[in-house]
Amino acid sequence: MSQHGRIQRHYRRCIQRGGPNFDQLDWASQDSQHARFDVLASAVDLRGKSMLDVGCGLGDLATYLAEHHIDASYTGVDILDEMLSQARDVHPELDFIQADIFGDASPFAPASFDVVFCSGTLNLDLGNNLEFVQSALPTMLQLARQTLVVNFLHRRVPPVDAGYFCYDPQEMIAILQPLAGSVTLIDDYLPGDFTLLATPPA
Repeated sequence: MSQHGRIQRHYRRCIQRGGPNFDQLDWASQDSQHARFDVLASAVDLRGKSMLDVGCGLGDLATYLAEHHIDASYTGVDILDEMLSQARDVHPELDFIQADIFGDASPFAPASFDVVFCSGTLNLDLGNNLEFVQSALPTMLQLARQTLVVNFLHRRVPPVDAGYFCYDPQEMIAILQPLAGSVTLIDDYLPGDFTLLATPPA
């Protein structure tokens, strides 16, 4: 089965079991989901910025931004239409696009957004995660005019589910540093998580 197919199958099962949004997205809790959003909001001034939410799922980041009165121009992208349908019901005023930005037919041109955010999207064990991020990280960085913000499960805490993949922060930094103007590591908000902020080259 392709990576695309594995991701769709996994999250379709999550949607079918129902429950609160964080559970449908396979987050441990809403608090852990929001902790990642808090890092984004505290590290980057999003006011008046255009932003792309990669793997937006049910649009929970859009809800978070509205609840915190953060006026950003939000676009969500995901491969699973079932999730996007729910997101559009909650936020009909926003753009939610079904697409695989890592494939050959991405709908976005380079430098389309001020900020690109990717939360949890790279954590499912696809069997070749380290190979995949070699292309996924540059792809997302190219879409950002100002900042890429991406989080990962940290290898210092084993995953509670064997279906997930944990990363070494230094390995991810090594991928981004040759391509970026700067790379910043944030790993003090959750024991099993870390975030990287990368700016495009000058």
